[in-house]
Amino acid sequence: MKHVGLAEEIARLEAEYERRDGYNTCSGRYRYFNEAALQHAQSLERVLLTLLKRHDFSALSEKKILDVGCGAGSRLRRFLEYGALPAHLAGIDLLIPRVEYARRQHSVIDYQVGSAHELPYADATFDLVMSFVVFSSILDETLQRRIADEMWRVRRAGGLILVYDFVYSNPRNRAVIGFDPRKVKQLFVRPGATF
Repeated sequence: MKHVGLAEEIARLEAEYERRDGYNTCSGRYRYFNEAALQHAQSLERVLLTLLKRHDFSALSEKKILDVGCGAGSRLRRFLEYGALPAHLAGIDLLIPRVEYARRQHSVIDYQVGSAHELPYADATFDLVMSFVVFSSILDETLQRRIADEMWRVRRAGGLILVYDFVYSNPRNRAVIGFDPRKVKQLFVRPGATF
């Protein structure tokens, strides 16, 4: 990975996500009517709920939760079904149309437009800070580090950081890079943290 400058990398990400949104809408690749997409979503949900339970995070009505790179808000809306309260949920995404859509779906959830390298939240605000398929899209190591640092900054003591992403690079898609466990440890393991 190379360092291209934060502004340039954020502009590249915005353009790439806008391109993907158009492609995904047309193809239906990620819709639940596609059996592979449905199977993937159900598998991810089982793993997510198992992890939350393992770390004693099943009483979600008491937890404040942030989704970094929330897209259209589907993950946060799913957390409502797990018992989270809408007033305790927040999401941030780069793209205005995604956030506008998310707000229309649930106006009480705090959706913000912005970059995760400068989160608009106070220190130690959230019990759970999560990102789903965010870091593999960021090709600049400096931006990855800044986002990881921000996720740590807004996490409360004893809280969780959950990162779900592609482990391997896709040789047919130069806009993503694998985010393997070694890289996760490099960015997220801090003194006193468990992995």
